[in-house]
Amino acid sequence: MKKSGRRAGDGIDGGKLDAIVARAHKEADTRMRGYREQSLRLHAHVCARCGRAFDRGNLHELTVHHKDHNHDNNPSDGSNWENL
Repeated sequence: MKKSGRRAGDGIDGGKLDAIVARAHKEADTRMRGYREQSLRLHAHVCARCGRAFDRGNLHELTVHHKDHNHDNNPSDGSNWENL
C-alpha cells in the first residue's frame, strides 16, 4: 500500500478548531449552570446514589446527572436530574 504523504490534521485551521471547541465548552458550561442551579433548588443536597449529605462547604462536589443521559432533556420539574 502506498501512503499518501498527508498527515492527520493537514488542512485543518487550528485557530478555527480551537474557537469552535472553546465555544462548545462555554455553551455547555452555561447550560450546565442553569440546570445545576435548578436541580440544587429542587432536590435535597444529598447524593442520590450513596446518601451522603452536602453542605455549603462541599456543595461544589455535588454534580447533576441526567437520568436518561440526554443533556438537552431538562424539564423544569427536575424529573430527569439526580444529584450525585
